[in-house]
Amino acid sequence: MFKGPRGLFITLLGAAAIIAAAFYFGFQGQKDDADTSRAFLTHLAAGEAPEAYALLHSSVTRQITQGDLANGVSSMEPFVEIRFPSIGFSTSNGSRTTELTGTGTTASGCESALHFELLNGEITAFDIQPVCRGAAADT
Repeated sequence: MFKGPRGLFITLLGAAAIIAAAFYFGFQGQKDDADTSRAFLTHLAAGEAPEAYALLHSSVTRQITQGDLANGVSSMEPFVEIRFPSIGFSTSNGSRTTELTGTGTTASGCESALHFELLNGEITAFDIQPVCRGAAADT
């Protein structure tokens, strides 16, 4: 075992490496979850319900069908900007939960409040208010 100033330096260096790794892997999970949420929104706006549905957690797919999802967002305008300034996450017993809150803006200027909850990278809950619909949509 190292003692004295050299031992203290090695201990501090090891602690810093552990903390850095925890931050890196934690923030990487957040980035992946934000990317999953963005992909979900992009698939919805493109009318790609099967691809969007595949990003949902099984707890959600037991409650809604792929058709329900497609009907709920029919004629949705694509977002040209999606921002998630509020990101919270936690890990416990090998499970990562993430909560994202932000906004999406369409080319026409319509802005939606966005809220996503994810468990291990799969969407467990989402809210898009309002759903910005294209000009051709029946409202």
